[in-house]
Amino acid sequence: MVPPQSRQPLFIGIDSSVRILGPEGLIWPETTIVEPHCSVLLGNEARLIFGNKVTVYSGCQFRSRSGELIVGDNVSFGPNCVVYEWRAGGRIGASSMLAAGVILSGVNHGMDPEAGPYRDQPAQALPVDIGCNVWIGMNSTVMPGVSIGDNSVIGAGSVVTRSIPSGVIAYGNPCRVVRAVGEPLSAQQLPAGEP
Repeated sequence: MVPPQSRQPLFIGIDSSVRILGPEGLIWPETTIVEPHCSVLLGNEARLIFGNKVTVYSGCQFRSRSGELIVGDNVSFGPNCVVYEWRAGGRIGASSMLAAGVILSGVNHGMDPEAGPYRDQPAQALPVDIGCNVWIGMNSTVMPGVSIGDNSVIGAGSVVTRSIPSGVIAYGNPCRVVRAVGEPLSAQQLPAGEP
């Protein structure tokens, strides 16, 4: 067992392996912890603003050509999270947790097969808004235009394609509300095929 006095974060501050391109749009206080092998790539019109005591675990990526993302105090990004192209803006509320492998995306390519290759079609940018005290489970994806209300929990592996209200537990692909936070799970609430 580790003695209580030796329990400290592995890293304090910004690890020297962190790659930052576009630092003029980046604001993070001295209380920010960024572990190894993370990257921040900001275009000339992009801003990334961290609140106090934000923790970014190893392998996370932040990338946007434009737009402003505001991250509240005490937010944590688990290993290998990707926050991608918040061109229409975004917010992650205070005390929220994004578990390992979570993806937040603010853009979607055009999908008209008659308009040529998808990658050449204009992207549609929509804001992503994550409330305060939200827990997004491992390997979940939050799509453009989605809001997740305060105090909600998104189950691991979910694909969130529409907004989720405050104070609920939601999961699945597509993600749907299962019950209120604190409400016990009843047999009637289980999706078909689950024990």
